[in-house]
This record gives sequence, C-alpha cells and structure tokens, in this order.
Amino acid sequence: MEKEKKNIFQEKRRRTWQGILVQSAFLLALWLLLSGYFDFFHISLGVLSVTIVQLLNSKINRLQFYKRDIPEWERVYYGRAFMYLFWLIWQIVVASLQVAYIVMHPRMPINPSILRFKAKMPNTGASVILGNSITLTPGTVTVLLEGDDFTVHSLLDESSAGLIDGTMPRKVTKLFRRSAGEVVSDIQILRSKKELH
Repeated sequence: MEKEKKNIFQEKRRRTWQGILVQSAFLLALWLLLSGYFDFFHISLGVLSVTIVQLLNSKINRLQFYKRDIPEWERVYYGRAFMYLFWLIWQIVVASLQVAYIVMHPRMPINPSILRFKAKMPNTGASVILGNSITLTPGTVTVLLEGDDFTVHSLLDESSAGLIDGTMPRKVTKLFRRSAGEVVSDIQILRSKKELH
C-alpha cells in the first residue's frame, strides 16, 4: 500500500510552456487587479513575483497527487474559454434581472427546488468550472459535488433551465473537447422534504 502511494507521488505530470505562460498571465492579471497600479514599477514587481511563484511551485506542479491527476488547464481551448467568459457574464446579468424582478414583486413568486443530476465532465477542472459557474449565476447554488453527481438549489424554474437542457454543462465540456454530446443525465427535481429523503 505504501509502495503504491509512493509510486503515485513519484509519477510526473507533463506541463507545456503554453500552460505555464497562461498560468503566469492569470497570476499577473490578479496581481495588477489587486494592486490597482499599472505603472512600470508595479508591473515589474508583478512579473518578479509571478516568476518567483512559478519557480517555487515548479516541483509541486509536476507531481501527481491522485490517480489521473493531469494539468487540466493546459488542455483548455483558450479561444472558447474567452467566449465562455462573455457568455457566463451575460447569463449572470440575465439571472440578476430575473431575481431582482422576483424580489421586487409584491407576491414574490419563487418556486424553490433541489436539482440533482449527473454531468459527465471531461476532468475535475471542468466539474469545478461548472460548479462555480452555477453558483456565480444568481438564483442557483451548487450545494454538493461528488464525482459526476451535482446537487443544486434553484430559486426559480428559469434559473435551472440551462442545467436541465444541458446548455451550461455542454459549454463547459467544449472548453476541453471539440464536441460535447449528451452531458447531463438522471435529472431529479425535488420540491418537498419527502422527496429529499
């Protein structure tokens, strides 16, 4: 058992320069966003900090910590990721307006439910992106994520429509694969305490 664990930790992940550069760009963007200064001095400090972080983490980033631990971010179609970001922002705006309308409505016509479904995502990174995208969209919250099983709280039927028809999971899958196919299955919509047990 101990020997098996040792072998897993000794296996190395292959990282590409493209992945390292993209990760560095994200870290530098975060540095600039948090510092709020865009002059030569602060950008230089950011580049230096990112370089130090990448050097310190280089050995850790090459290790596998669990079976099939691969650097998912190096397999992303970056053009699609850019488009997905704009699509997600639009979904957040639309969902915000829907929730604002419900909150301002005198009768507050909410229809809360728990949505359970399986989403066959290409890797762990895709599952994390989907779970976070659901939570970022007002009206829905990812309550539980176990393997392929998602549990989501939805405030309105409209909020969960993109999950039931598979729109959002397909778009996330296409960040890592050329085509998605059917991603979502075993959908359950629970509205009462009895159904939850």
